[in-house]
Amino acid sequence: MQKGTSQSIHVIDNSIREQMQLFDRYGDNFFSDTISLIMNFEPYSHKVVVGRPTRTPDHRVILVRRGTTTINVSYNDYTLKEGHLFVIPANSVLIKKAQSDDYNVFCIAFRIPEIDHLGLIDYKESHIALSDSDRRMVENYFRLLEQLIKNQNTNRRSVNHLIISLLYSVYSLYQESVRPVPPVRPDRSQEIMNGFTRLLLEQEYPARKMEFYADRLNITKGHLADVVKEESGKTTMEWINERTILLAQAMLASTDEVIEKIGENLYIGDASQFIKFFKKHTGETPNEYRRRMKA
Repeated sequence: MQKGTSQSIHVIDNSIREQMQLFDRYGDNFFSDTISLIMNFEPYSHKVVVGRPTRTPDHRVILVRRGTTTINVSYNDYTLKEGHLFVIPANSVLIKKAQSDDYNVFCIAFRIPEIDHLGLIDYKESHIALSDSDRRMVENYFRLLEQLIKNQNTNRRSVNHLIISLLYSVYSLYQESVRPVPPVRPDRSQEIMNGFTRLLLEQEYPARKMEFYADRLNITKGHLADVVKEESGKTTMEWINERTILLAQAMLASTDEVIEKIGENLYIGDASQFIKFFKKHTGETPNEYRRRMKA
């Protein structure tokens, strides 16, 4: 059921990168096909649209330098302040809900294949309030990344390895932040639920057949349905539909992709089926939603 890298993701990604490059008047930042390094967010802060969903095609590590923002990531709200570290996994949908005028960050966004095999970024966002010393350490990573990236003689592998080193440090900081809570081994039902939600979030477009999830979790469809309902109070299709609608909203708000193509990518069917599905779950047609978001 899974597809390769989609045109829609490229449209979102390239559109954002092109806009940011356009406003990067002083060349403080760096953009390539696989890495974006933001050392000064100020040129883009006035371009942020509150309430508009955007999909992240890459992993991101954000360190708040000053100011505050409230952001929703896949239905979870976070308020980020000065000294906060935030890790956003790829394929997340972000909705900016508020942002102070002085908000500024360091941010590295990247797509490095080997990272997914290291287990350093789970498909769940991580939020940490750093101590002064930990903040200085993370800032040093960003400044060294800036030096390496802007040095044309630097080997690309050196940059990748430094990002991996940063992720190991972030992972350690996160473990320290949750240490007061005694680790509890999840029971089998919790493992199944966690596995289901991870499969749902890590897909570029969520499969709409329960067999996909049950097969990968080595259980029957019936057992998966029972566990998900018991653990969450929602059915598997309710989970899948919520994720599908969220991704559809991001594509409608952030791209000019035609309705038929969005429906096809999301495994909904042709344009009329997608319109019916979208209106059933949101109360408005895809074009009505798109016009409202881009008004």
